[in-house]
Amino acid sequence: MLATFLAQTAATTPIPDVAWSSFAPELPPTITALVLLLVAVARRRQLLVAVPTALLAVAAGVWLIASGETPGALVVPGAVAIVLGILAPALVVATRGRTSLLAAWAAAASLVAALVLTVWQYLTVLTPDGPTLVPQLAMADAIANDGIAVFTRLVVYLSALLVIPLGYGYLQDRRINRAEVEPLLLLAVVGMAALGSANDLITLFIALELLSLALYVLAGLARRDRRSQEASLKYFVTGSVASAILLFGMALIYVATGTVTLPEIGAAVGLVTTPRFVAAIGLALITVGIGFKVALAPFHLWTPDVYQGAPTNVTAFMAAGTKAAGFAAALRLYLVAFPDLEALWVPVLAVLAALTMLYGAFLAVVQHDVKRILAYSAISHAGFATIGLVANSDAGLSATLWYLLTYAVSTLTAFGCVIVLERRRRGEVTLADLRGVGRSAPAIAGILAFALLSLAGIPITAGYVGKLVVFEAGIEAGFTWLVLVGVLASVVAAFFYLRIAGMMFLEDSPEPVEGPYPSFGLSVGVTVSAALVLYLGIQPELLLRLATDAGVLAR
Repeated sequence: MLATFLAQTAATTPIPDVAWSSFAPELPPTITALVLLLVAVARRRQLLVAVPTALLAVAAGVWLIASGETPGALVVPGAVAIVLGILAPALVVATRGRTSLLAAWAAAASLVAALVLTVWQYLTVLTPDGPTLVPQLAMADAIANDGIAVFTRLVVYLSALLVIPLGYGYLQDRRINRAEVEPLLLLAVVGMAALGSANDLITLFIALELLSLALYVLAGLARRDRRSQEASLKYFVTGSVASAILLFGMALIYVATGTVTLPEIGAAVGLVTTPRFVAAIGLALITVGIGFKVALAPFHLWTPDVYQGAPTNVTAFMAAGTKAAGFAAALRLYLVAFPDLEALWVPVLAVLAALTMLYGAFLAVVQHDVKRILAYSAISHAGFATIGLVANSDAGLSATLWYLLTYAVSTLTAFGCVIVLERRRRGEVTLADLRGVGRSAPAIAGILAFALLSLAGIPITAGYVGKLVVFEAGIEAGFTWLVLVGVLASVVAAFFYLRIAGMMFLEDSPEPVEGPYPSFGLSVGVTVSAALVLYLGIQPELLLRLATDAGVLAR
């Protein structure tokens, strides 16, 4: 009788169409995070986890290659699954029980696979007939693959891929490279990528909480460091309050519109039957929540303490990845769900952008800890990125996406150099500690100075192109006054960036300076990120064109 009931239920219940291609890039990091946790539990019996995982992955890859609707349609996903499957036991054997090294290589491989699948998704799913991007809606319109989703994935996966070699030796030195580091990093990455493609309020909130919970733990990795524990607690408390405010705002939007899907909210907000006062209150609360996530003043108060106290590699990842994901959510919310309320949110965000740029720049001038200076720099850069959002145009959308990429590679380069200097001192790095570094370690000092010039927006760097396109979008939208504020903030910021460079090259240390000893992975990470800063400053055409094409949204 039970079998009959189940058969009738299966026959009458429609089977939902799961568009796997819509979230294919997120599958390798997610599965790898789960497998790494099992490997850590298995300890000396890691092959008992790796071999069945390899067999399942290879079988899935063969099935994908053979089951495409058209010959060769799923060759890339199938090949990715097969390669990752073969790597699982190979890495276990090669690392010989060194779980931390195994986790680092496996996480890096999964992120490379995610980048490959992102490119495959863009070329075959989103641009099947040429350069024009065709947005894809999937999972009952809960996921939107469009320009924001593609660019967010590129920035987040690239940032995480660079953070792994930057932080491996640093975590080993501090003896905090535990088994949960890479799984938490990958789960945070998945949450950030999902935030970029979230097309309804529920998916958006779940993605936001996934990345936040992982980062709360990562910020407190150094259990014996009071500052790390303080950073984790402050981030958790303020983040929980901000999430509650954001959720309350979403609830009011649902009450006002009767839907949680962003395009439907955008259509409902413009109707005369919609209570605009309730929608406006909901929008205000959402703005507070989003302002916290991207560190807009006055919702930035957590940023300096958390950036300073968290392990430096975690700080680098937060500065690059979290900002990209937060702005992806902001772009989709304001441009898709609230275009008819632009008279309310555009002036408010313009004022917040101006306040954020000036506040971050002026407060950074009086700081002495290098990580704290970069924290206030991150606050100021959130204001610059908001100019593109305030422009409320396709050009502004593309400019913000491009700015997030240039800021990510520049700040990762800067924090990578700070990690090198921290490993030399085995402690925090202040301005006084930079004296004489230009002589004892000219390569690291030069790369750090170059990254700071990019953050200041000096020509031939990625940061210069980023600020240029954002300022152009702001002027085209009529926000000349906001651009002038941005120029003033850039001038102030240039002072403390150049002061750091001056301390390294123009001042001598009162004591003999021991040269830093970066590991191979740290050297590779810093070199690659610095090369990206130079490349995006000299030859930005390819990715800048991609950012321009990314101005297509699923509305």
